[in-house]
Amino acid sequence: MTIDRTTEDLGAAYADAPALDDELAWLRACAGHPAFEPSREFLLRQAALLDRLALQSAVMPLVRVALGAADRLVVHDIEHRGLSLRGHDLFAADHQAYVREEYRAWLLAQNH
Repeated sequence: MTIDRTTEDLGAAYADAPALDDELAWLRACAGHPAFEPSREFLLRQAALLDRLALQSAVMPLVRVALGAADRLVVHDIEHRGLSLRGHDLFAADHQAYVREEYRAWLLAQNH
């Protein structure tokens, strides 16, 4: 189990990302609602936050948690957004790359 540490990939994905503390506060606020159901935005931001943390520390338990969050996002997108199983196969070896690509697209959409 590894996390891709391609500088170009990470620089593009997380360049304009909110601070880790801000993302964590947003996730906690969402999860704190009584009728909480994880939305795609929640899953995406959670996966990106965990990926960023895992990249900083590379502690294996955290890496596993980040991989699990990336997997949940991919499964969600297969079920709800039309990501095909073929698409899933393409990302099977590196769900973090998928998280980074989707997070970057999300950030760009937020800023426009």
